[in-house]
Amino acid sequence: MSQAEEAKPTVLVVDDVEANLDILSAALGQDYQVSAALDGRSALEAVLEAPPDLILLDIMMPVMDGYEVCRRLKADQRFNAIPIIFLTALTEVENKTKGLALGAVDYITKPFEIAEVRARVDTHLKLRQAQARLEHQNQLLKDYARLRDEVERMTRHDLKNPLSAVINVPAMLMEEPNLTDDQRTLLHMLQESGTRMLHLINSSLDLYKMEIGRYQLNPEAVESVRLVRQIWAEMRELIHAKRLELILLVAGRPAQANDTLWVSGEEMLIYSLLANLIKNALEASPPNEGITITMDEGPLNLVRIHNQGEVPKEVKDRFFAKFATAGKKGGTGLGTYTARLIAQTLGGAVAMASSAQRGTLLTVSLPPAQPEPGREAAPLPRIPEVPARSDGIQTVCLGQTSPDQPSPTPAPPGPGGEMGVGILVVDDYSNMRRLTKSALRRMGYNNLFEASHGQEALQVLAGQRIGLVISDVNMPIMNGVELLRAVRADPRQADLPFILITGEADHETVGAAAQARVTDYVLKPYSPDSLRIKITKALRPANIPRMPADAT
Repeated sequence: MSQAEEAKPTVLVVDDVEANLDILSAALGQDYQVSAALDGRSALEAVLEAPPDLILLDIMMPVMDGYEVCRRLKADQRFNAIPIIFLTALTEVENKTKGLALGAVDYITKPFEIAEVRARVDTHLKLRQAQARLEHQNQLLKDYARLRDEVERMTRHDLKNPLSAVINVPAMLMEEPNLTDDQRTLLHMLQESGTRMLHLINSSLDLYKMEIGRYQLNPEAVESVRLVRQIWAEMRELIHAKRLELILLVAGRPAQANDTLWVSGEEMLIYSLLANLIKNALEASPPNEGITITMDEGPLNLVRIHNQGEVPKEVKDRFFAKFATAGKKGGTGLGTYTARLIAQTLGGAVAMASSAQRGTLLTVSLPPAQPEPGREAAPLPRIPEVPARSDGIQTVCLGQTSPDQPSPTPAPPGPGGEMGVGILVVDDYSNMRRLTKSALRRMGYNNLFEASHGQEALQVLAGQRIGLVISDVNMPIMNGVELLRAVRADPRQADLPFILITGEADHETVGAAAQARVTDYVLKPYSPDSLRIKITKALRPANIPRMPADAT
């Protein structure tokens, strides 16, 4: 049998009149594989041996009529999905309804109209194929749901146990009195990264449970002013990069150190809710403008977040919809969707109003709560500040341990002086810059500079002698590939060694970077040894550019 014949749908024709079998076989044989049976028992045996895709079944047959054949097939789970079309000369309504009640999908009345037979067979085969696809998709969804539940169980147990050590051990080690400042910084970075990882794990699992209505809320009193301040501190680099002015008002006046606003919920959820909306406001705000957050008590406590930007028209009507995004490179469109879902889970709501004249106002309403007697808001964790230059550009030498420590004098690149080459590390995540800093210093490189996005990096390159750029790909304002293109466009830096760091080396990014003549790639997470190999290769004497005399 040929592959074409094997691909044809199969049709079983059951009729005790051989002439009818010949007519139907001839009419359908060109498009389908047709088999025949002269009585009900033979039909059941044929189905048992090779289940067809569709059955044309005569009603009036001796020994076992079509109704009995249909009843037996529909009672068997192996065959009850096979569509059955009755062939009959009976025209009474009760005969047709009896067959339909047994599970038949249609009737064809004798004498046959060949065009009608072909049309009905084709229609019901297509419906059956569509039904089979839906059943397959439903099974995949069920399998996915089981897999998701299993991954959740593994995540909560197998990942959270070691992650607890990642978070708690650094805190215990930081109590040791003989640690250096650099060691304390690394421990703090490890603790903060572990906390962020735990937040990501919880957020992804909790979001899924909220979507399917299975999230079990355990509300408690949460102090939200502290969370807003913490979120601002953690987003300080984006704030500095866009030179935004931050205003926090509580009860209509500038916030004081002891101000509180207690809401009912879970601290991690409320943090995620506020962080998503505040980040959205920071990214949407025009540079050099103000972000105002007002917090007020009421029947529902309110948090209002205002920025001067207008929501793009293409997403204004679906601002809180899943995957709605516009104008953000690498944006997932999940931030505002997640915020609304969390607010609803907490018994609150989120609303948005936006115009070119008034900017954008996000209003969060959450149930109020009373803290337990004697309970105070937990103190903010210590978050290292990012030193800023007097011109507002937060570009500092990575070797500095404090803003007051002088920067080391750059050593000129060249043979014999590779360890003193100026290296610029560009990443919007300060902990990644600290990690790269520590790795580079342990390799012996001390003439280090940093920037939090591409435009900031270009200003460093304009004012410092840099022999190597190590840049993240995904960054705000100007990403790593855009920075690479800008560097290559400058004749003085056209051959500057340039290493890109990325967590996802997709074909589009790799192709764009290769076209811009990237020197090398480093994939996250990376080991110090892999970074050392890439840097050593990039800084071979033949690869270190000759700096023009006027490059200062």
